[in-house]
Amino acid sequence: MQPPEHNTINDFEPDHFFASFYRTAMAIFLYPRPFFEGMKRDGGFLNPLIFLACCVIIHALLAGLFHKNPSFIAHNLALGIVTPFLTAGALFFFITSVFKVSGTYEAAFRVNAYSAVTAMLSWIPVVGLLFQFYGLYLVVVGLSCVFSIKTSRAVLAIVLTLCVYLMASAAIAHITGGKWPQPMH
Repeated sequence: MQPPEHNTINDFEPDHFFASFYRTAMAIFLYPRPFFEGMKRDGGFLNPLIFLACCVIIHALLAGLFHKNPSFIAHNLALGIVTPFLTAGALFFFITSVFKVSGTYEAAFRVNAYSAVTAMLSWIPVVGLLFQFYGLYLVVVGLSCVFSIKTSRAVLAIVLTLCVYLMASAAIAHITGGKWPQPMH
């Protein structure tokens, strides 16, 4: 597969579902910088959301089958769809407020949605962790390209977002008496 040309349409196109899904996934996996440089910054949430949902469904089904736990599937589906919206909001806030860079929430969401491509393989034991880290790398590359910021600022935005998640989790655990999150059975 050749790297996508700069300024070509790199967005997922549901009208050509399978070919577009394959092309988009391979471009993100193999050539993330050219993909994010050529990615549309606007145009709606639907196409990246459909791509995200497909990646999350594949992950949830395969992980659920591997763990033989139907509630695991529902849990992964819910988190996989909701979390990118929240993460995009936090990243957008930190990039535009802390670093004083212009951009849109939609662009941050698109980066998160397309970076979810790693979810399709992150269910694999041991190797899945490497794909999770590669997913973080994809977010860094995407934010750097989309918001025209240094890599170090993109990394810092992710670290700040992770800190917010940790503080929110600690607060929820404190409020609920330490019963959240509970391990899956």
